[in-house]
Parts: sequence; C-alpha cells; structure tokens
Amino acid sequence: MFRNSPSLFRQGAPLLKLFFFLLVCAALIFSDYRLHATEKIRAFGQTILFPLQQLLSKPSQFAQNTVNYFVTRSAMRLELNKQSKEIEGLSFLANQAEYLISENEHLKKLLRLPQQPAVKTLAAEIIYNPNNPISQKVVINVGESDGVKAGMPIASDLGILGQITRVFSNSSEVTLLEERDFSIPVLVERNGLRAALFGVGRSAPLELRYINNLADLDVGDYLNTSGIDGTYPPGMPVAIITKIDRSSESSGAIVSCRPIAKINHYRHLVVLIYSPNNQVPVPTESETIKHKLKQKKGAQ
Repeated sequence: MFRNSPSLFRQGAPLLKLFFFLLVCAALIFSDYRLHATEKIRAFGQTILFPLQQLLSKPSQFAQNTVNYFVTRSAMRLELNKQSKEIEGLSFLANQAEYLISENEHLKKLLRLPQQPAVKTLAAEIIYNPNNPISQKVVINVGESDGVKAGMPIASDLGILGQITRVFSNSSEVTLLEERDFSIPVLVERNGLRAALFGVGRSAPLELRYINNLADLDVGDYLNTSGIDGTYPPGMPVAIITKIDRSSESSGAIVSCRPIAKINHYRHLVVLIYSPNNQVPVPTESETIKHKLKQKKGAQ
C-alpha cells in the first residue's frame, strides 16, 4: 500500500516552493557563517555523537595497535639479541682484566718472553640440545664456513663452558664442562697451583684431580685456565672450589668444584678464536747428540 506525499508538496507552484527553500538555505548559511548561530547546535550534536564515534573507531584502533605491537616486539627482540651478544663479548674480555694486570707485572721482570696474542670472539647460538640425560653436549649454529675448528673453547660472559669437539659445515658440536671425563688444565688463582679439572656427569660437581693432601687449597678458591695446553687462553674463569676431603686413607685429596659459568642456562655463547705463540723449535735427535758431545768435550 503506497503512502500519499505530504500536502506541502501537493499544493502550490513548484518554482515558488523551490525559491522558498533556497531562501531558507541561504539564510541558514549566512547566519552560520556570519553570526555563528549553529555552533551550539553542532557542539551539542558532537557531544552526543562522540561516544558513538569512539565506539566505531575501536576496531580499527585495536587492529593498528596489534600490528604496531608485533612490529615493535620483533624489532626489539632483534635489537636485544644483538646487544646481548655484544655484552657477552665485552664481559668476556673484561673478565681477563684482573689476570692481565698481575701477568703484566710479572712479565716486566722477565726478558724475551713472547706476549699472549689477543683473543677474538665469535657469537653463536645453541640450536639443538640432544635428549640424552647422561651426555652434556649441545649443537651451535656456527661451523666450518664461519672459521670454526675442532678444539676451540666455548665461553659465556662468566667463564669457560666447554670445547668444540666436532665441526660441520654450518654447525658444531660442543662438549660442556660437566661431560664425563672432560678435562681442562687449570691453576688456582690465589697461589698459581696447577692441576687438572675433570667432569663427572650432568649436575654432578667437577673434580680437581692429581692433588695431594698437603696442597695449599681452600674452599672458595677460584680456578682459571692455565693456558699451558695451547687450547684455552690463560686466566679464564672456570670453577670455584666448594668442598675438600683430605681423607687419610688416600694420598690424594678429593676436591669438588662448581662451574662459574651457568652450564645449562641461556642460548647464546661465544667461540674463542685463540692461537697461542707456542711455536717452540723441537731439537732433532742428531742435534741432541751433537749437544751432548760438545758438553763432554767441554768437561774434558
């Protein structure tokens, strides 16, 4: 059923009505432009419509904030990882400061002693941890293509973690300190006593072996790398002595130690690129015989 149009549009001349409405529009425009008569009306309407505008804009704001959140989070994560690697490298180098000071004082008293070369670091990340409750080995994301070689030490910002035992094209296998029968030559920071530190197994204390009962050791002594093996740079923190058992039934003391570096923490570590100056000429058998003959002639 169709509704009839209002009587206003069914009566009178069309041109007259058009002129009337144009006049009304012109009066409204003039009053709004010159007299600002409709400001209160617009303000009232804006007040009423503002909550509706806010409600309708919520979905787009939520979507934009979500996109910004993930973009910012991704950028911050990359920056944090970058800074974390840089801090690890700087912290590692800072750990050698105290050792280098005492070593330099000693070197001043010696002549013709070759200086220790600088240690370079290569940032790495653990990408795989084999599901083996006994073995203490991990796989890192740097390998032969990055200049990594078997035998290179691995460290964190606190100290030595282990050693690279197998190298692949783009990854490497690392044996950690707690691996059974893993050994590393160390010396006591307090008195320079040399010994060998061995791993016993996951979560078990490290053992300082080949120490007699009369050795000058105390609980709390720090153990650093000795550097005499040519693999580890000297003066790197390794472990701290936690227990000493000087049993009278055996000639050697049982010394338990705790790693200074957190073995099963974090994902980032550094590879130590270290090449010691140990190119000492080894005399051949003929040279040794000649030397002995000269000594005999000199004695005669």
